[in-house]
Amino acid sequence: MYDCHFKDQLLPQVYQRICDLFRIKEVENQMQPLIESDEIWIKPNLSIARPPETGCIIHPISAKALVDCLFNVFDFKKPVRFVETKTFHKGQGMTELLLKLPPNEKVTIEEKLRYRDLNEDIHDFGFNFLLELSKIKRLVELYQEQGFDVGVINLSKESVMAVKERKELVDKLEQMSSKKMTPLEEIRDRIVNHIPKMLRKNKIGLISLAVPKTYDDPDVVITSAMKNVAVGLHPRYKGFMHKDLARAIVYNYLLWKIACEDRVFGLVSGPYGMDCEGPLYGRTVDFPYVIAGSDLLKVDCTVLVLMFGNIEIAKQLTLFRHANHVVGKMPQLADLKRLACHSLSFKPSVRSPSCLQAQTVTGFF
Repeated sequence: MYDCHFKDQLLPQVYQRICDLFRIKEVENQMQPLIESDEIWIKPNLSIARPPETGCIIHPISAKALVDCLFNVFDFKKPVRFVETKTFHKGQGMTELLLKLPPNEKVTIEEKLRYRDLNEDIHDFGFNFLLELSKIKRLVELYQEQGFDVGVINLSKESVMAVKERKELVDKLEQMSSKKMTPLEEIRDRIVNHIPKMLRKNKIGLISLAVPKTYDDPDVVITSAMKNVAVGLHPRYKGFMHKDLARAIVYNYLLWKIACEDRVFGLVSGPYGMDCEGPLYGRTVDFPYVIAGSDLLKVDCTVLVLMFGNIEIAKQLTLFRHANHVVGKMPQLADLKRLACHSLSFKPSVRSPSCLQAQTVTGFF
């Protein structure tokens, strides 16, 4: 999307590169099932209250380019919704967050907290603050002013399916998954007990709009398109998944894939990413690429190789091994090797596998 170090004046170029991607015939074909949906849900990565320039949350230029393409390239005339959920760090954990932030970010949050309406639920406050901080709120308002049907869904405030309502979906999930892939029983139960009822109402197309970030779990290593859906769209606190994270991601992502009848697409984009101690408090780095496709496993494998240049970890990673031939197919080894020379040499988390820790890296600011 750009060369050298990112500067704000390059934003129009980033926007144009994303739009150009959606005009590629193969990408258009992969998007077609979503265009035939009753509505499209966009899941932006909005993990904690940090500005887009940190690489911690999605940049609004990516969101704008995506929505503009839905309307202008694909002539989509149905509802588009940004869909998010509550999290610990967007609610009760905001005060804990303050201890780890740089002074300029801390001041912004402290001021918001000081003047917030005490009658407002802390999770609603955090949810709305992230929409404002990410500029998604203003983007939605601008589309609405132009007459487009764009809005926001807080999935945590929506009801979940009763046992009978979800039976067909869960039965299909169990048929398509194996015992080896199914997470611990307590995790599995909490996932199937919180399937949003809204998935039954309309034919939904789902787009994961993600940021490339490192992750401090040796079985997962990165936050990208699959995790953004599987963890990010669970409507309650997500901490329980970390006891068996790789299998929880594959299992819940498969559930969403089935519920959306394969109308799923992933878009992972810069201009920024995050390395070292991602996905919350890492180092901001340039990510001059946009990766997209309907096979989110392929998307995530591509992202990982572009981040680290390490083919071995792509082949060995527990998350990808569980996901392969279940929710997607890993790219061919030859394709990954061709990508390796374009690696950005991100620095991994300290809890990454030894084959990542051992490589010489030179990440950049």
